[in-house]
Amino acid sequence: MFPVAGGELSYLDWGGPATAPRMVMSNANGFNAATYQQLLTPLSGRLRIQAVDARGHGFSTATADPDAPLSWNTFRDDLIRFLEAGTRPSLLVGHSLGATTSLLLAEARPDLVSGVLAVEPVIQPYLRAWGMRVKRWLNIPHPANGLVESAQKRRAIFPDREAVFKSYKGRGAFRTWPDQLLLDYIAGGTREREDGQVELACAPAWEAHVFRSSGTYIWDRLARIKVPITIIHGNVFSTCSEPVTQRMARLHPSAKIILVDGASHFLPMEFPDIVRENILRMSAIV
Repeated sequence: MFPVAGGELSYLDWGGPATAPRMVMSNANGFNAATYQQLLTPLSGRLRIQAVDARGHGFSTATADPDAPLSWNTFRDDLIRFLEAGTRPSLLVGHSLGATTSLLLAEARPDLVSGVLAVEPVIQPYLRAWGMRVKRWLNIPHPANGLVESAQKRRAIFPDREAVFKSYKGRGAFRTWPDQLLLDYIAGGTREREDGQVELACAPAWEAHVFRSSGTYIWDRLARIKVPITIIHGNVFSTCSEPVTQRMARLHPSAKIILVDGASHFLPMEFPDIVRENILRMSAIV
């Protein structure tokens, strides 16, 4: 566990060679560090790997109040505290919420970052981002409301972890997931209750709150990033559309932008080899 404001962050540490490049993974909203074990474990002999449970996720205990104001800068600041405990810059790898968090951190504290591999970052196209900014000022619902409503309806309590597995296998977001990956997600994303049942570690109300707080205008900060960037995105219900990648390419001509045809927002689960290949490339290990 690692201390941050309002509690602690849990994290997984694969160890790895003491002199190897350091890589820090940040999870998507509603998921957890353990979800990425199948992705990261094959790299553990070549990199110093850590994966952090974002506030309100996995086994992190830092305050996650769904009724309090929230900015994604909160996740950025938690990760800054975590990285400050290291001795050298780290490669940041993030998925969805974690990808956006990593990009925001790279702008705020480039001294802590050797590069960012953002997989399916949540970034609104420029004009839509402005529109969402105005809607936020006027307190008008924005497009994330569908995700908010889905999260709020999510079942939180199950008899046991086997019941969670049976409920999720082959359905919804988990439709393309191998069994072991789903089991890892459940192991890292459920907690035992005093009544013997299990509940989701990321409370549906918190997941909804994170979705509700998305859409903040960040293009000014994205433009100021100075570290190497790679963006990997899909073309099936992606949160990183072509207008976003085109604008990022104009802002950062040296950035590497990779479209994986047929990949959904759950690209790390569907095409792990592509993500691993680019982790090694950005770590200068080939």
